[in-house]
Amino acid sequence: MKFSVIIPVYNAANTIERCISSIVNNTFKDVEIIVIDDCSQDDSLNICRKIAAQNNNLHILHNECNRGVSYTRNRGLENAQGEYILFVDSDDWIEPTYLQSFEQALEENKEFFAICGFVNHDEKHNGRTDNYCWDSFQGTKVFLLSEELQNLYNKTLIQQLWNKVFVNSIIKKNNLKFDESISIGEDFRFILLYLKAANFNKVIFINKLLYHYMRDQETSLMFHVGYESVEEPLKNLYIFYELQGIDQQSIQHRIAEDRNMQLESYAYLIFHNVGMKLSEKRRLIMALDNYRGRELYRKNFIIYQKEKISFFLKKLLERKG
Repeated sequence: MKFSVIIPVYNAANTIERCISSIVNNTFKDVEIIVIDDCSQDDSLNICRKIAAQNNNLHILHNECNRGVSYTRNRGLENAQGEYILFVDSDDWIEPTYLQSFEQALEENKEFFAICGFVNHDEKHNGRTDNYCWDSFQGTKVFLLSEELQNLYNKTLIQQLWNKVFVNSIIKKNNLKFDESISIGEDFRFILLYLKAANFNKVIFINKLLYHYMRDQETSLMFHVGYESVEEPLKNLYIFYELQGIDQQSIQHRIAEDRNMQLESYAYLIFHNVGMKLSEKRRLIMALDNYRGRELYRKNFIIYQKEKISFFLKKLLERKG
């Protein structure tokens, strides 16, 4: 078996058929599809079973209770038999040549880390559709990983699971799993630990828009921010800097700067969580940092009030106009 595609599913009745069909209809057929239902409350599981009845390469697992996406993906990893592993989210879909493109790229470059471009559909929030590719060449190109890792990060091409291929033997040999204790940056953590274990020197980039990502998490990030330590994302950045060959003194300096930026970001997101009481916002922001908590709360309280006034004035002018 060449590829194993892992799909965690939770309440995806409206999109799961499109997702699975896009894999079944790919031009490359040597693939197993592993669907893991995380106790969906809608008709997701029944839809998957109906599709599986017509496709022998579709295997369905079902969690006994709702355990979250990291646990669910880990179950997929435990059952994957393919030489390579890919991840697809249940509300997304892939282009017909997604698997074929990766197969062709890896045929001559087995020791490289393979990545492709993707389309970000943000239609529910702002109607935007953004393309994420390298843009400076056509087809495929090989880069030194340590030299281009920062560029991949800046172009938002390294942080996500679903535009990459992972070698199953590397995952199993190093017992790599998703950290089930965190809900922010768990995908990036897995990717970084995988790269560290694989010790790849090069990355092969397929400059094609092969994956379609549907941004549909209205408040998922805000829900978790504040309830998880601000230090967790910094652990990811520490590994990220190590992979670039940056010396320890420079890493420590960067992490200190990143921590301040992370505190600012967390405080802003917490204060703008519309489903949270003001008292809870204050508690979470104050708990972010013993020294800066009070300052961050005051700063974001003022920002929020200014934003409300600006919004009110804008609406007032629109009515008069």
